[in-house]
This record gives sequence, C-alpha cells and structure tokens, in this order.
Amino acid sequence: MKIQLSAFLTFAAVVGIAPAQAELRTLMDEETLHVIAQEVSGEAAKRNLDTVTLYHRTRASRQFRQSAEHIRDQLRAYGFRDARILEYAADGETMFGTQKSRPAWDVEFAELWELKETGDGIWQRIRKLGDWDAVPLTLAQDSLSGEATADLVDIGAGTTPSDYEGKDIAGKFVLTSSQPNAVVARAIAEHGAVGIISYAPNQRSAWWKEDDRLIRWGHLSSFPDTETFAFMISLGEARDLQQRLNNGEEIRFHGKVDASHNKRGKYSLVTATIQGADRDLRDEEIVFTCHLDHPRPGANDNASGCVSILEAARTMKKLIDEERIARPKRTMRFIWPAEIEGTLIYLNADPKAAARIKANIHMDMVGGNEKTKAVFRVSGGPESLPHFISDLSHEVGAFVNAQSEIYASGGETPFHLTAPEGDKAAQLALMEGIDLGSDHQIFNEGSWRIPGIYLHDWPDRYIHTNYDGAANIDPTKLKRAAFIGLTTGLYLADMDDGDTAAMAALLRRNAFARAGALEERLESIAAKDRAMVAAIHWQREHAKIDSMSDFAMLGDEARTAAHDFVGQLAGLLGNASQATSPSSGIVYARNPDLKGPMSAFGYSYISDKLGSDAGSLALPNFSGTNADGGVIGGGIFTYEALNLVDGTRTTSDIRDWLTATLSPVPQQMVDDYLAALESIYVLLRVAD
Repeated sequence: MKIQLSAFLTFAAVVGIAPAQAELRTLMDEETLHVIAQEVSGEAAKRNLDTVTLYHRTRASRQFRQSAEHIRDQLRAYGFRDARILEYAADGETMFGTQKSRPAWDVEFAELWELKETGDGIWQRIRKLGDWDAVPLTLAQDSLSGEATADLVDIGAGTTPSDYEGKDIAGKFVLTSSQPNAVVARAIAEHGAVGIISYAPNQRSAWWKEDDRLIRWGHLSSFPDTETFAFMISLGEARDLQQRLNNGEEIRFHGKVDASHNKRGKYSLVTATIQGADRDLRDEEIVFTCHLDHPRPGANDNASGCVSILEAARTMKKLIDEERIARPKRTMRFIWPAEIEGTLIYLNADPKAAARIKANIHMDMVGGNEKTKAVFRVSGGPESLPHFISDLSHEVGAFVNAQSEIYASGGETPFHLTAPEGDKAAQLALMEGIDLGSDHQIFNEGSWRIPGIYLHDWPDRYIHTNYDGAANIDPTKLKRAAFIGLTTGLYLADMDDGDTAAMAALLRRNAFARAGALEERLESIAAKDRAMVAAIHWQREHAKIDSMSDFAMLGDEARTAAHDFVGQLAGLLGNASQATSPSSGIVYARNPDLKGPMSAFGYSYISDKLGSDAGSLALPNFSGTNADGGVIGGGIFTYEALNLVDGTRTTSDIRDWLTATLSPVPQQMVDDYLAALESIYVLLRVAD
C-alpha cells in the first residue's frame, strides 16, 4: 500500500506545495496580528478569574447569578452597551429540545461532624468534615434537606448486592467509593441508609488517586426518585476511616443539610456583541462561548475559559474604538451559559438566533500551569462535519507554537505572547480532531451543524476538585488562548471572496499531509474495508473545499482546480476509483421539531424516554481503538451516528463512516441504536 517518498515529492513540486509548514501571516495581515498580541492581557484575564473563583457556580443558583453579574458589569465597563443577562426557566419541567430544564438548587446550610462519646454517654462534636460555607464541594450537588446522627458502614463501591451482604445498613451513613447517585437506589431506597459519604476519586489520568487530599465534585439526581443528601471527603480521609472501621472502632457522624430545589428558578446567560460593519453580513454571527458554571473554586474548569473570552471581547472592543483594527464585517457575539444545558437552551429557545450563527469559538479549561499537568489542545470539529475552520484553527495554533518556541529558545519575535506574571515556556499545543465534553459539541451537533473549534487542557489533575484554584492558572496561557480564539474568530468575521485563494492553498497543503496519514492507516485496516475508508477520506477532503462557501465564494475555475487536486492526489495513492460496498439499510431523517443530543447535562433524553431499555443498547458503551492503539469511546460513536443522519445516508452508510473515521463498529449496533431513536420519534424513517 505504501507509495514512494519520491512520488509524493514529485507531485508536490508539480502542484506547487512546499514541504515546509505554511505561515499564518499568509492568511492574515501581520499588523493586525501584532496589535492583538500587544493588547491582549493575561493579567487582566487573571484578575477577573480571581473574582469568578469566589463563587460556587451551580446552574441557576444565587452564586451563579453573582458571577454572571460580574461578567456583565465588566463588559459594560469595557464599553459593551448591550451587555445583558438573558433568563430561562429552571423549573424541572420545561423542555428545550432534548434538554429538560433542571430546577435551581440552592443551599442555606450544610455541615458534617464526626462525634465522640464522652464518659457520661453524650456524643460531642470533635471534627468537621463537611462545611458548605468553607468548602462547598464537600456537599454533593442536588443534595436535599435532611438531618441524621448515625454510625458509619463501609459499602465499598456499593453498586452490587454483594457490597451489602452481612451489613446492617438501615439507619446508618454509608461510606462509598462511587459517585453518590450511583448508590442511592440500593443504599438509601432499598437498605434504608440515612445519608451518603463518598470519596469518589477524581477523573482518570496518570495521576489518578495519587493526591489523596482531593475532594471530588459529587452529584445526586436533579430529578430524584429518592430524596437524600451526600457529603464528599478526600481519599486520604476515607482510607483513615476504613482503617479505623477495620480495627473495630465505632464511628459516628452528625450531618445536617438545608437545601432545596426551586422550581421558580432562572438560568442566567450573559451575552454581548460587537456589531458587524457590513450591511449584508452583520446578521451573521461568530459566537464565542465558554461555560460559567462549576463548583468553587473551578479556576481552570472553567473560570479560565470564561475570562479568556472576556479578555478577547475587551481586546477587540478597545482596538476597534481606538481605530487600530477595523470593525469586522460579521457580528461577534460572546455568551456565558451553564455547561451544555445552557447552550442547548439558548439554541432551542431562539431559533432565529441559532440560525444567525456561522461559527463557534469555544474555550473550556485553557489556563493550567505545570502543576496541573495540562496539555493544551486546539480541537477541530467532528468527522461528520468536515470544515475548513479546523484547518484554520490549527494554523493559528501552530503559529503560536512556533513563535513561542523561538522566544523560549532565546530568539526574537514580536509574537512570543508571554504575560509579565506568566510563564515563558514554548506552547506545545496539540492539534486534534473532535474531543467531546463541552458546549462545542452542541453547536456541532446534527441539529445545527455549526462548525467551530474547542480550546482546552487535558489532562488536569485537579479538575472538579477543591484544588482547582487560581494559583494553578498561568496568565501566559490565558493570553495565548485569547489570542488564538480572537484571531480565528476575527478571520471568520472578516472572511470574503478575496480570502479563498489563500485558504484553498492551506487546504491543499493539509490534504497532502493527510494523504500520508491515510496511507499509514490503511495498513492497519481490514482489507475488505480499505476502499471504503479511502473513499470516505476523499469525500471529507472535497467537503472541506466546499465548506468555504459558508463564508465566501470560490470562483468556478478555482473550485474546479481545488477538487481536481484532491482527485489527482487520490489517484497518486491508487485508491481514487476503487469500488465500495453497495449502500443498504434504512434511511432516516432528524425530527425537525426535536433538536439536541440524546444525553446532555444532568438529563438524558434517551434514558427518560426508553427507560430500562436504554441500558440494553450496545452502541452507547462501545469502544474502539485508533491506529496507535488508543481507546476511542466516551459516547463518540452514538454522537457521530446521530450526526450522520441526514435524510440521504442509509444505516450501512453511517456504519461505514463510523468505521472509516473512528474505528470498525458492528452494523447491528448501529441499526439497533438508530431504530431505538426512531421508536421515540427522534428520527423519522425516509425509506427502507
């Protein structure tokens, strides 16, 4: 399958591709890049982060509102006269597409005390393990009012009947390694426990369970069948309690919670705009997003993304007001929703606003320093939505990588993008495809198919814990994230017919590089699937060329030349005309009256509608492997399967796309999943 390097180089010479990395300054004016780099401030972003991290920002809560008001007030101070807070029902009943509105959750008081018996039979408080006011993460989200004094029983994971055998659970607190909601049905409803104490570890990474001081964000249901409360403690604390229990010690706790669900609550979403200058294009929007919610302190996740787009907004507004940058042709909008559910609500609540969005620039965790073990990433869109914007964002990211490396190595460049209070190290960002887990996936989802980029850190050893603090945030990272996001967004806001030639050249160069990667991948693909994998690869390359028409017109001659290039490249590899297996199966279309993914935040549409039958579907839990042996899972197969439904593809076409772009997947899994979605009217059958 491999072709000779000389053939590649000969082809490159014929079509005029330089083997070296192209340069962002061939796409954007250097002076524009320079003034952005000069103005954007990591310190200004960090000062706002210091304020945001003071609030425990659960959706629709009082403290979320306080943080939203800070963002709004800063925008107004920066000159955004239209900065305002939009409100939506948080009542536990209203449906916004596939997202059920969750009731607001507010807490007045929560404490957990260990007790010790005195000589006269009285139990006294000796140690506080949970305190809402001091460390709100010690109370699991969606805990409801209750009070109990009870002994402690260790149930391990608490998710199987064997975890409870021979144990007296009724009237006791249970100690579990699982997330609280995973044990409610057995421990509370079935066995009569009075409360939960969880030491669920942090999200898996190489540092998983290494730092036993971490208190993990805990969750109970927003729509509980059984009302209860749960406290979260560290792994180190749990190990000490387990040792004492194993030694036969009686351990007693007193827990009290005053918390409630408020069905009259309101989601708050901050928004502001820089109006476009072109009368014909100003109704089109480039939308910058983050998510403002998450527990205190929540510095990297996600105060960092929120203050970085705030800094991008401040920078752009100031440069326009000072006439150092021309007002862009399209409108730039900045929004601060609650994660995933807030974005789903915004897009569903105002279809006209959703229709105006041309692209999304999303930031979620962009500030971690060396302590967090962060790897910064510039992620493009899903394989089901091939678009030139991915190539553009990777070009911007590669530019910052290269310029910061020059500076770190002792060279001179005006684009080192370091903050006086930040690091000077080179940015070694990874350029990657889709990575699920934040609001970008809602914009990309098949209901809207809005292209965009996702800037984020992964891993982060402190994510969702009490140690995700402001001290771990690097102002240089914030500055660079704001630069990458603003530069990408500004290019898109200004893109017109004059930009298509340079973008087509970038796509040619990248198609050439991707062709080499395809050749390597085909070596690991089953022989029966190779032609199909290659065919879908070239379909995606052609789609990237056509995607430019979302923003500007590529002339007929230039368009033909761009597509001819892809065809010639495919021919060079010898897989341009290989026949693929015939298409078969059912053709589905999306229900136009139901927009959104099947699982969102705190609510799963498919589980709600299918009940226990949802658990029998194999595709949601399917995992494959990539060419390097890495695991591909986490819901990407179901996400992409639904995205690929377009009223023309058959179920076998969808399976082929999943196999070609992710990993081989059984046809029956795809058929069963899509049939289940048809049964709950997410999909409509077009043809058999």
